[in-house]
Amino acid sequence: MELAQEIRNVADQVFSSREPALAQALNGFIGRFLGWPFRVGPGFARDRNGDRTEAFACVVHTESGGSATTGAEGFAADSVAAVVDACEELDVEKLRAAYRRIAAAKRLTKSPAPDLKGVPITTVTLGIIFGLRSAAPLEVLAEELEHLNAESPGREWADMIVIASTGAIHYGVQFPGEGISGDFLPPAAGAVKSYTPPIYVIMIIRPTGDYTLNKMMAFLVAHLVFFSPGGKLPSSVDILKGVSPHVLTLSGYQYNRLGELKPVPRQFYNDRYLAPLPVRVEDQQGNLLCTLRFLPWQDGGVIILRGKLPLDGLLVFLGAEALKRGGIVKRPDAQISYALPITDANFREMLAKIQRQSNMIVRPDQMKWVVKKVADEGTQLPFVARLLIGILGLRDAVFSVDAARDTFDKSYDLATMSLFSARESATRLADMWSTHVRKVAAGEIARVKGQSIQIDESIDKELRQHMEAFLNAATRALKQGMQAVAKDLQVNIEFLFQKQRPFDAGLAVLKKVDPALAEYVRNTREWSQRLLERRNALEHEGWALPPVTYVQKDGDVEAVEPLIDDQPASEFVATIFDRMVCFVEEVTAHCLQRQMPAGITITEVALADREPEVPERFRVTLAKGGMPAWRIVFHESPFEDR
Repeated sequence: MELAQEIRNVADQVFSSREPALAQALNGFIGRFLGWPFRVGPGFARDRNGDRTEAFACVVHTESGGSATTGAEGFAADSVAAVVDACEELDVEKLRAAYRRIAAAKRLTKSPAPDLKGVPITTVTLGIIFGLRSAAPLEVLAEELEHLNAESPGREWADMIVIASTGAIHYGVQFPGEGISGDFLPPAAGAVKSYTPPIYVIMIIRPTGDYTLNKMMAFLVAHLVFFSPGGKLPSSVDILKGVSPHVLTLSGYQYNRLGELKPVPRQFYNDRYLAPLPVRVEDQQGNLLCTLRFLPWQDGGVIILRGKLPLDGLLVFLGAEALKRGGIVKRPDAQISYALPITDANFREMLAKIQRQSNMIVRPDQMKWVVKKVADEGTQLPFVARLLIGILGLRDAVFSVDAARDTFDKSYDLATMSLFSARESATRLADMWSTHVRKVAAGEIARVKGQSIQIDESIDKELRQHMEAFLNAATRALKQGMQAVAKDLQVNIEFLFQKQRPFDAGLAVLKKVDPALAEYVRNTREWSQRLLERRNALEHEGWALPPVTYVQKDGDVEAVEPLIDDQPASEFVATIFDRMVCFVEEVTAHCLQRQMPAGITITEVALADREPEVPERFRVTLAKGGMPAWRIVFHESPFEDR
């Protein structure tokens, strides 16, 4: 049997256990896959100063650590590689208590690591919090973990939270300009005192489901490899076969010059930070040697080089003082400096020295950003936040291949840009009508003269133009745009735009595979037909918006709005537009939800809980153990109230 499947099968014994037998089942599970010199047992840890921890369900230790079964006298701190705090149901209060117990274990005094002549070794105690179940969604536990981290030094953080058969919360490593490249393990004592690694430490949630204990074991083994090099341990790669690679990313941290993990400043998150363009370094013939880019860090900066020149040869132009904590990380397509005590001004001085003191030429990259104003609105507006930022965020969770993402973007851009045009026409029509009504009522442009009503200013032509523009744009958004969006996401809604018999047939087919969407589309038929019929009448039957009429009432003139299907024109436009916005957002979100990676779905953020700066409605969550999954349901409430 493959190791991954064996671990998965044995994990069932842990899943079915209950307190007080949970500790025994967990120790048996972990111990089964660890060889010399490691043993596992319940108990507490103690150091040579007499400090000790509370009891843990599991203490992974080397053979010199004491009793392998009970830990009655405690395990010597030097021998303790990892502790696991376990409970049957984890909630926020139990998380806080477990976090404190793990922090105490990490604070115990340990002897310095032996010198193994270049072989990396760690003495750090790994801390895992384990629950058979969670009383709260994993996002709630992760939020509490953020709060606890803010109150604690990084060396005392719990390293992983595990909810059996659901998922795990831990940390990933990300280099600038890349995705998450692997798990973050606690560095050896003192490892980051002499340099500041240029990494982001990202809190992540893994939807590992029934393979959650595989992930826990692989994480533990990766640490034990460095705790006791040469130990008999299984391969992490073999353990992880079948485990989902997908993650939900949460908050990010960086090391500062003191070796402390601190939150990445919010202004440097991807959704609000636009990195400066790189600088070109060329030879005398104008051939590109490399590009250099400065990236602000916690209390300094990082320099990223792409090209064939060695970065360390260029960093000397910063001066000896800046390079006291210098070094290079080589990545597949870049060289990245350690985080250095420099500013953008220091980087500019370095470039000037390269220009003056070498035969290389430094010049700005010729590529230029095009920043185009779309509207006099920002992300605080729900229309912008939800249809652009929100939906595109869901898109990023679905498409990892640029070509597929570009195809979706083209279709969605047609839908949303047409929607923007429809909104502009609807707004102008409403404003024009309300202004005209006010002027007529005030007698500015209308008066009674004998038996007739005299109107000095007509808006019939302009109202017709705005109505035609609205109908065309709204139909384009619905029929061309959304039909293409759905098709790109493997859903056929072409029948929505056909006559009744093919509509009924298409609806029946959709109902078999997606009854919720079928019901939504069935309810959409009423308002969408009103739009399409009016647009067809405009295009093929010569229909035009009737002119405004006027009546005399108590000596004054009153404007009577033209009707469409017995509904005032501005009200018709407002109703159709609101339905359109809801349709674009909800159908796109639903179709993206269908394409989410295994273990991931989307949830709806309550109105009161949305961020004022960017009030997005949807976000990704775990399909099991996360926030409640959103389900598409037709409604008639306004877009702003959803």
